[in-house]
Amino acid sequence: MFEYMYKIPQNENKTTYGSLRVSNIIFEPKEIENKLPDIIFEDDNLKHMFAESDLSRNKRKNIYRRFVPKSEIVPDIDSFVELNITTNKSFYSFLAEGILGLVFRDLYNYSLAKGVIDIGETLSDSHTGVDACLYNLEHNVIVLGEAKFYESLSGGMNKIINDFVGKSIKNKLESLQTNVENCEEACQIVIKNLQLEDYDELTVEQFMNQRIVFAGFVLHSETDVSQYNKPDFYNKYFVSTQQLEKNINDSLKHDDIEGKYEIILVHLPIKDKKSLIVKIIESAKDKIRNM
Repeated sequence: MFEYMYKIPQNENKTTYGSLRVSNIIFEPKEIENKLPDIIFEDDNLKHMFAESDLSRNKRKNIYRRFVPKSEIVPDIDSFVELNITTNKSFYSFLAEGILGLVFRDLYNYSLAKGVIDIGETLSDSHTGVDACLYNLEHNVIVLGEAKFYESLSGGMNKIINDFVGKSIKNKLESLQTNVENCEEACQIVIKNLQLEDYDELTVEQFMNQRIVFAGFVLHSETDVSQYNKPDFYNKYFVSTQQLEKNINDSLKHDDIEGKYEIILVHLPIKDKKSLIVKIIESAKDKIRNM
C-alpha cells in the first residue's frame, strides 16, 4: 500500500530519508489525497491503527465517530476546519499518527507494540510521549515513532528532528513509562505485545540499550514534488545518530548508553491539509449514516 517513491540513505549519519507514495496510483499530491480516505477506512487498517483484533458493530461505530468533531460544525465544514487548523496545531494530528503505523507496517513489517490511537482522546489532544511504539521480533528491533500533520514539509521535519535531538528523551518516553508508587527513580518502560497479549517491563536504561529505530513521518501539503529525488534535497534536514546518542546520554545523565540507533525520516505529500481533513470527516459521517 505505502512504499518508497524515493529513498535517500545517508549511511555515515545512520539516517535514511524518503518520500512515500501509494502503490498503484501516480505520484501526485492530489491523487494521494483522494485515495487516503479509502485507505484509512479499510477494515484491516482501522484494526491496525486502533489496535483492535476484530470490529464489532459498536466498535466500528465508535471508531468512525473518532474522526468526526464533537463540537458543532458551523457555519460550514470548510470554515470550521480552517479555523481549527489556524488556532490549534494539534487539530487532527492523530491522523498522521495513525498513518505512521500503517507506513512502517508496509515498509518494514513492523507491528504495533502500543496502540497508536486512544479511543478516549479528542481531535485536539496533544501529548509529550512518543506517537507510536512498534517492533519486529524477527530482527529484534524497537521503533519509536513521531508523526506530524503540517501544511509544510519543512515545518514537520524540523519539529521531529528537534524532538529527537533537542528535547529530553526521558520526556518523550513519558507515554511508555510506569512510575512505581512514591519512587520516581524506579520508573519502567512497559511494552505490550498485542499479538501475544503479554507485557515486557524494562528500566529506561535497559530500554535505551536496545536496537532502536527513531522513525519520523510527516503528512503535509505540497504543490511541487519534482525535487524529492535529488540526493541533496534532504541536506537541509540534517540529523545524525551521534546527535541522538548525545541527547540520550544527557537526558538520562549517563555516559555509557550503548544502544544501536538508526533514524528514518519519511513524508507523504497531499494537495491540501484542510481539504484532506474535510474528506476524512465527510467519509466518516457517511460510514455512520450507512450503518
